[in-house]
Amino acid sequence: MQDRLEVSGSGNLPPPSDAGGEDLTIGGIAASRLAIAGEARLPKVSFIVRNWNYGRYIGRTIDSILRQDYPDFEVVIVDNASTDESRDVIARHVGDDPHFRIRHAEVNLGSLGAGLLGLEQASGEFVAFIDSDDTLLSNFASVHIQVHLASRHNIAFTSSAALETGPDGGLFSGSRSRESVHEIATPGGLRSADVVPRLGSIDGKLYDLLGKHTFLLPPTPLTWPWSPGTSNVYRRHILDILRPQCAPDDMAKLSADGHFNRLAHCLGGSALIELPLSTYRIHGDNFAASAPSLAAMGGDGGPATKFHRVRAREMARVLVANASDFSNRIGEKRYWSSLAFLFQLGGLTTPGDLAEWNRDGFFDEQVRQLAVAFGERKAIRKLAAFIPRPLLRCGVAALHAGKWPVHAHLELHLSATRRLHARIKRAIRKRRRPLSTSPF
Repeated sequence: MQDRLEVSGSGNLPPPSDAGGEDLTIGGIAASRLAIAGEARLPKVSFIVRNWNYGRYIGRTIDSILRQDYPDFEVVIVDNASTDESRDVIARHVGDDPHFRIRHAEVNLGSLGAGLLGLEQASGEFVAFIDSDDTLLSNFASVHIQVHLASRHNIAFTSSAALETGPDGGLFSGSRSRESVHEIATPGGLRSADVVPRLGSIDGKLYDLLGKHTFLLPPTPLTWPWSPGTSNVYRRHILDILRPQCAPDDMAKLSADGHFNRLAHCLGGSALIELPLSTYRIHGDNFAASAPSLAAMGGDGGPATKFHRVRAREMARVLVANASDFSNRIGEKRYWSSLAFLFQLGGLTTPGDLAEWNRDGFFDEQVRQLAVAFGERKAIRKLAAFIPRPLLRCGVAALHAGKWPVHAHLELHLSATRRLHARIKRAIRKRRRPLSTSPF
């Protein structure tokens, strides 16, 4: 096992003095004294480890999970038809430990495909997708779950900071650079320690530290303030309602965090834990970020960056397929702003963008579903605010088999006036903002 790296305020800390050694307390009283046995217990955490030909790393990943100080977890390992020594390494490190279940895929399902296969086997209330070249600090699960249980607002997922390391574990930096969103985040995201469920491994000092370094993000569209892959812990029911519905060829281009983070955030918000709880190993073959991060240079991407259009398309597919449900849950205004963000994220400026959005009649189908959910007039009016006219005309034409009713012509004509008005308002707001030249 690798040498343990401790971060100030973290690690295996003694339980609160009034916990009596209990895993869970409420108001300083053991949960076993407040409820029928088993009715107020710690939630189970499911670690889903995806692996493809990372036999040189996955042993250390498994060992780091085994060293968690959280008492209730399970591990599902999905091997994506590896051709290296991965299977032997997995078997050797897992042994007969009952926490683990291993699935060997016959073909490479991709990162998200393997994650979904593991999710079918998982039973935890919270889920973390673990990349097999990363490792967890020993209090990864306990800190994430404590934040979920103590957050001032129930949120869809938590995302912690990560240490950047090289192939051999040597530190590149103390934290991977992320977009600064503190101007919209709410600091001090935890409730008082006296009134929340407390884990036995989280003492008062660590709880206070978490309170200072946990930031709640409101559920509005954001670019990317979260850490990659391994650093995120999701509520299971959020993952179930946001499962992708794409073809297998496109599934291989998606990732768990790339698909779930933005959708989950738009539905339920998220929290940043500004403490490093895992390592992100950079070795040049990473699917996402493949070089050390520098704040002044922005994000660095691996092969995944060329799939941004298809990723945005598949997130939009989920949002549209659940239009009636999601718009009722979050309100129509937030629903449409989230959908607009996903289309704009995938690009709407080049012929290649538009061709991708309507590949296999994708956009035509989204127009049809939105017309069913909101009514045709409203759907066209809302889409016209952010969809280029040529693409929208294709969708409306497909809706009416090439025949254009009067109301469709009218909505498209009025949309040009509305968009001009919106551009003027944006320009006015932009001129009023203070200028800044600092990359930080």
